[in-house]
Amino acid sequence: MIDPDRRIAVGLFVLTFVSYAYFFGGGGWNQNASFDLTRAIVERGTFAIDAYRTNTYDVSFHDGRTYANKAPGLSLLGVIPYAAAYGIERAMGIDIDSFAATTFNMWLCTVAVCAGSGAALMAILFSYARRMGASPGRSLAIALITAFGTYVFAYSTVFFAHVPAALFLFWSFTRMDRPCLTAALASAAVVCNYAVLPAAAIISAAAWFPSGDRLRRLGWMLGGGLPFVAFLLVYQTICFGGPFRTAVEATSGVFKTTGAWLGVFIAPRWDVATALLISRHRGLLFLSPVLIYAIAGAIVMIRRRIMLRELAVIAGVFLSFLLVNASFNNWEGGSAIGPRYMLPVVPFLAVTMLSGADVMRPLFVALAAISMAFNFVVTSVNPLPSRTIHDPLFRYAIPLLVTGRLPADTPA
Repeated sequence: MIDPDRRIAVGLFVLTFVSYAYFFGGGGWNQNASFDLTRAIVERGTFAIDAYRTNTYDVSFHDGRTYANKAPGLSLLGVIPYAAAYGIERAMGIDIDSFAATTFNMWLCTVAVCAGSGAALMAILFSYARRMGASPGRSLAIALITAFGTYVFAYSTVFFAHVPAALFLFWSFTRMDRPCLTAALASAAVVCNYAVLPAAAIISAAAWFPSGDRLRRLGWMLGGGLPFVAFLLVYQTICFGGPFRTAVEATSGVFKTTGAWLGVFIAPRWDVATALLISRHRGLLFLSPVLIYAIAGAIVMIRRRIMLRELAVIAGVFLSFLLVNASFNNWEGGSAIGPRYMLPVVPFLAVTMLSGADVMRPLFVALAAISMAFNFVVTSVNPLPSRTIHDPLFRYAIPLLVTGRLPADTPA
């Protein structure tokens, strides 16, 4: 990037990081399980969370021990800020297990890992847009709309793996010209979230496919990805009894469906796919209607025959997430906003929006404003409303923000 672009990217990072850090979505089964693993590593030098299991039901079991039922990447990223806080707090005589200390430390890890990942994701999106030839103004506008008009905003304020996984996955896509880096970043995304594996494979295949010395390119990719793959296989062997036995397969029976693959995957359902896209309950396009312009942008790219290889990868990534989520027995994601398992597709859709923003521009501006308002509301009120609320935006978040009360027919 030239210097003006670098300054804009840095300013964008600071703006989004401070905004994300201001909000904090608190704890819950998912957040607690990941934070428990961080604590277990730092405080006890183990992957088992037996000492903390009373605060979560998101657990797996093996050989009489309890583990977090998640990929370990988020927890590993949290080790750095937590180790620093833990050392200082112990030296000051602070009770690490107190509610105040636990809450502060989870907030610190959330800010460092999730808010930091969200802010870095927006800076990378801006930089990639400039590299692809978009103007500085358009690149910045799309990055800001993505930062505050999608549920990247909400999930950057809670200790979930989705935003860090999105960062590594999208970053790998932007560096398909560097096969070693692509493979390393794609593998890091999988270590954060198992669900990104099909998308990571698509991006890696696209980085390997171009004509030329494919054998040499494969060697670079293996060199970049194998360290992450090796770590994950060792982690799974230690925690779950085998290199290919994941935390999902070892999870508590409460999350499993009889006869399902790995206990959680069934045949994809069309009604679920529709709900993931347009329903009031979990609809991606309902929560962020501006993302409709990703479709318009894709049409423009096809007609103009620009970035067709990248567009094919984006389409593959989107379809892989939709298929995985529509096949998942817990597709709603529990207490959540939007289709949380599909969050990593958002920056990819932003890339195609770059080409569609000029189509009926007043409508684009209006949808962007609505999307930013919707996502500000859910982030400021509660990014994780109960799964029993089937219209969390209009029957929960907006009424609470505007009146301080819930409608009488909102579930308890």
